[in-house]
Amino acid sequence: MTLVPIYNKLIVEIIPDETESKSSSGLILMNVQSPFYRGTVTAVGKGHYQNAQRIAMDVVPGQVIRFLKNSGMGVSFDSTGNPTHVVLADVDVYAIETE
Repeated sequence: MTLVPIYNKLIVEIIPDETESKSSSGLILMNVQSPFYRGTVTAVGKGHYQNAQRIAMDVVPGQVIRFLKNSGMGVSFDSTGNPTHVVLADVDVYAIETE
């Protein structure tokens, strides 16, 4: 299945956090230091309309972004039930990583 975002939505593949660890019982211990996920933008909608004019998106596929862990909606999940891909609105993007 291929997802194509519309309007001001984008699809992001979550980059796993290397600072996460598992307890002896298998519970994932999240890094409480950072409230953000890192993710790679995989698809972008065409933008939204304001005053009958299209406002283009600020992100493009392939960019790495930062967004809050509780934002967006999971659309693809791994075997443990954690989201691997999320749909976000453009306003949920807090930063674009640059080199």
